[in-house]
Amino acid sequence: MIVSYLKYIAIVILLVAIQKTLIWLIALSNYNISPDLVILMVIYVGIARGHIEGLVIGFVSGLMIDVLSGSFLGLSALCYTITGFIAGYFCVKEREDSYKKYFLVGIVFLCALIANTIYFLIFYQGSPITVQNIFLIYILSTTTYTTLVGSLFILFIKDNKRTAYIG
Repeated sequence: MIVSYLKYIAIVILLVAIQKTLIWLIALSNYNISPDLVILMVIYVGIARGHIEGLVIGFVSGLMIDVLSGSFLGLSALCYTITGFIAGYFCVKEREDSYKKYFLVGIVFLCALIANTIYFLIFYQGSPITVQNIFLIYILSTTTYTTLVGSLFILFIKDNKRTAYIG
């Protein structure tokens, strides 16, 4: 169990490094809309391992991002913790109940939408930007971009015999 946590944390550290250094290369528009690679890992762990592992990896990865970004300490940790917990609801241990790949895209969209809604509504609280603009410019665009990138990963994920989350 400790080995799997260390493996996931090593991957999260790599993804956080990519997220903070190289992701600007594929950012869209003047609003700096970019896919959230770390949340994809949190969703993967939640689906593959369950509530607790998703929650723990979500908290650790969110806290890493918060410490590196230097603003709103705990906001990303909160959002990723909730995301990992919600993704854990879709954890399937039996082969007969495995999900199809298109269903995983919906899970990624749902989890990213919830996390981005919480994050951006708190982050822009008190700013002159309207809630409608926050939703359209930041929440929906970031969620869609993250889902598109997640769809590419889902297409290339191999079927895992232990936790059959892909059909």
